[in-house]
Amino acid sequence: MTKHHLTKSNFKLGIECKQKLKYYKAKYPSALQDNDMLEFFAEGGFMVEAIAHGVMLHGNPAAEFEVTLKHDRYQARVDGWEQFATHAVLTEIKATSVESNDPAQFFTKQGDVNSHWRPYLLDITFQVMVARLVHPELEIHPQLCVVNKTKRTSLEGIYKNIDIVEDKDADRNKPRAVFTGDRAVLAADHFLEFIDVSKAVDQLMGEVETSAQDLLDFLDAKQPGYKPERPATLCRKCEFRGASLSPNGFTECWGPSPTDSPHILDIHQGYRSKDQKAAYEAMRDAGNYRLVELPDSVVDAGGSWGPPRRNQVGVARTGVEFQDAELLNELNAVTYPIHFIDFEASRIPVPYLAGMKPYEQVAFQFSCHTLASPEATTLQHSQWLNLRDVYPNDEFVRELRKVVGETGTVLVWSHYEKTTLRGVRRQFHERGVLDASLAGWFDALVGREVAEGEDETPVKETRIVDMLKLSQQFFSHPAMNGSHSIKRVLDSIWATGAFLWTDPWFAQYYTTDAAGRPLDPYQTLKLASQSPELDESLDADGSGESVTDGVGAMRAYQSMIYGARRGDEAHRTQLAEALYRYCGLDTAAMVMIWRYWHTSRHS
Repeated sequence: MTKHHLTKSNFKLGIECKQKLKYYKAKYPSALQDNDMLEFFAEGGFMVEAIAHGVMLHGNPAAEFEVTLKHDRYQARVDGWEQFATHAVLTEIKATSVESNDPAQFFTKQGDVNSHWRPYLLDITFQVMVARLVHPELEIHPQLCVVNKTKRTSLEGIYKNIDIVEDKDADRNKPRAVFTGDRAVLAADHFLEFIDVSKAVDQLMGEVETSAQDLLDFLDAKQPGYKPERPATLCRKCEFRGASLSPNGFTECWGPSPTDSPHILDIHQGYRSKDQKAAYEAMRDAGNYRLVELPDSVVDAGGSWGPPRRNQVGVARTGVEFQDAELLNELNAVTYPIHFIDFEASRIPVPYLAGMKPYEQVAFQFSCHTLASPEATTLQHSQWLNLRDVYPNDEFVRELRKVVGETGTVLVWSHYEKTTLRGVRRQFHERGVLDASLAGWFDALVGREVAEGEDETPVKETRIVDMLKLSQQFFSHPAMNGSHSIKRVLDSIWATGAFLWTDPWFAQYYTTDAAGRPLDPYQTLKLASQSPELDESLDADGSGESVTDGVGAMRAYQSMIYGARRGDEAHRTQLAEALYRYCGLDTAAMVMIWRYWHTSRHS
């Protein structure tokens, strides 16, 4: 029988769900095989590691990184290890933020570990457990290294001193970076916090020791009576769930899914109240997984959740698309020209400019499709992408204002664009570059923020319309299955909206699969011009495959600006083309949905 070992990543997965750990160990296919790596790259984790290493090496040139500790069946790779005669300092480096170095933030008022910090602290507690087993002669001092998002830096262009380097370590699936600048200067003016977490570790140690042994017993098949708990929130997003996955971990936990109804897990916004959870558990335990049989009292959640849930279950029961007549009234209330916009942005932990704080908004791309009038026969497309190693927000706003001007309705899908603009406006205000004209432009788009103590009434945005909210309120298609992501909505309407395939505005996205069925336009991004060379070059920076989603866009952008091949113009051109295609399709998709909603489809 295989003698399983437990690493810290195994432990993190196992305490979330034993079944997931089992399937991972058995090498079951997963829909999120590289998710940790993607997030690490997109969130700038490699930058935080490089800066932390620079600061630690300045204080202790003997500091070691990525040290693997093994004892019997336990194994932990620690981010930072500093060993002295009587003790060792164990450092866990995370690209997450705090506002102070006070350890009290990790606890509730009752003295328990805060739920937000619990996953991080369980992780480091497991490492300390292994370190104590390996080095019983040493006292282990654990600390968490995180980013203080309130700290401004006086250093200019720190990120320019971070280089991604080749890493031949087969056990590491994340990009490795090094700080090449002056460590002494960095150590004197950095934005990291090294926080002692000994108290939290001591509180959690007994739980971790018990859980670690329990997971080994489970892997050793010593718990034959164990049954999966199957909580709705966890199972709905299970990475081992997917019709194309074989063997299928989700099916092993749940049994066959309904063939004549969506699954009860897929109800919009899940189960929040006590009564909703009780109804879900009763159906689950009875083996009834049919969404269409959910009680109306569970479906009608009230508030903003009510309409999308009722619409979802209604179309699941009838098999017929639903569009509320009120949707057209909302669509016709716009002012032309109308601009469909989409942004790509990131919040990297390293400030671009002296005086900035970590994780400030950086907008690096936009796409805009414009209809000048209701009778317009031309769909105008404008786009912008920062291709230079500079702070991009000034140019982003300047170019966006040229495109959307001072009048007309601006259509978005989700609050992301509004949040991005508000973050950029805040930066401009703090930098003293927000003049009256620019402030008025921002106010019309995202509303006016009134400072504390002001008597003036906030100016509400008058130009932005969120198509996501319209979709949730007034539209549903059986193939959407409760999701209102732009990709799911487009895929649903595209499959049957033949009039879109021949529209000259959208014909470029019409492609069929081997069976002659229309292919989801987002799938064409993988076919259009993604070359093996591009995929390979992205992988070299740990940034994955084609640019087909927002995380992929951030990875590609970071590869282009900060990656190991950032001086390679051919590489930059390929990445830029992929980014243009992705962001351009997002706004084209909005126009397709707009056109679909406007078109009569019923006899």
